[in-house]
Amino acid sequence: MIRYGIVGVGGFAGTWVRSLKRLEGEGIANLEAAVIRNPAKYPDQVAALEAAGRPVYATLDEMLAGGRRRLDVIGVPTGIPFHEPMAVQAMEAGYNVALEKPVAGTIQEVESIRRCIERTGRWCAVGYQAIYSPTIQWLRKKVLDGAFGALREVRSLILWPRALSYYERNAWAGQLRSNDRWILDGPATNATAHFINHMTYMAQASEGADFAIRSVRAELYRSKPIQTYDTSSIEIVTERGTRLYHYVTHSCVENQEPRSVFFFEKATVRWDRATDALRVEYEDGRTEEFANPDPSYVHAGYLAQVARVAAGQDPAPLCGLDEAGPQVLVINLAFESCRGILQIPAEATYTSEVGGSPLVAVRGIEDVLKAGYERGGLISDLDVPWAERTEAVSPKGYTAFPSEALGKTLQALL
Repeated sequence: MIRYGIVGVGGFAGTWVRSLKRLEGEGIANLEAAVIRNPAKYPDQVAALEAAGRPVYATLDEMLAGGRRRLDVIGVPTGIPFHEPMAVQAMEAGYNVALEKPVAGTIQEVESIRRCIERTGRWCAVGYQAIYSPTIQWLRKKVLDGAFGALREVRSLILWPRALSYYERNAWAGQLRSNDRWILDGPATNATAHFINHMTYMAQASEGADFAIRSVRAELYRSKPIQTYDTSSIEIVTERGTRLYHYVTHSCVENQEPRSVFFFEKATVRWDRATDALRVEYEDGRTEEFANPDPSYVHAGYLAQVARVAAGQDPAPLCGLDEAGPQVLVINLAFESCRGILQIPAEATYTSEVGGSPLVAVRGIEDVLKAGYERGGLISDLDVPWAERTEAVSPKGYTAFPSEALGKTLQALL
């Protein structure tokens, strides 16, 4: 039984708590200890841990000190500004680490974690959970085997309505900075980061050692009363010329679960998150399908695979820094591409309501993003009146976010 100590039990960390309870029932892993800064807020979780003889700590420092010979993995299902400092602290203390996605807010923080891995000999897993799905792993194996030929293009679409209450759930939601760190919160940064990550993951499988990002062109739009963006279209081009498109908005009233289409030389593959199922349509007319037998296992699947690594059963996490880092680079370059945030004019928006909370939505945004998903290109390529064209930027020589010019622009938005 692999023993996890995690930071936090509320918010998204609650998903980890439930997943570890499931894994404990399967004899795989358990929640052995937790950092809970405000025990009075989580009396049930505290009582359950204490009844099982599992310690509750006030700080990460205390858990790292008290967990020696008791904990196998430190889990960090916290907000983005805490990922890098807590991962480094835990690895320096001799622990392996499992992070929630995204791995960090900036590429320099990703590099800091990488240097720590090299220095300490520890490993760091990242919870872009789609990677841990049997469906995505089935697809990756097919790509590695050459069954579909080279990858040419991928498009992902997500319509997730989010009302004002969504941005009130914690101190950093909808913010550009928190705790003196860039977090660049937004739908492509955080909520739908998985679907940028699994596009680059398949491009890595297709292109192998040649994989590298050549350029990013992005449009990050704001319609809501927040610091950061709520709607985006992003184009990623690899050095081999593969194009990856990501379309997402929180400023809509229609809900559409994530879907992706992968265009290969010999086949087109369609993936649907709601069922975690794939349909392959080969150029010669054949079809093939694969579905995750238990889509509800997606979060537990991440922690289970990390447990296998900790137990010496798997060689490495399915998603480490090599797999997780490109998504952070994409987001950093996306901000550079559009030189900050693009404002959608008020006359192009309207206010609806979700669960008693106001929701600012963009008129017709569902059809706009669906058109992008069908045709490719960015929002400005679709002749949308309020859209603004941006320039592609290269990662060559780019070592830290933000550039001097972008930094000045973003400071004015804080």
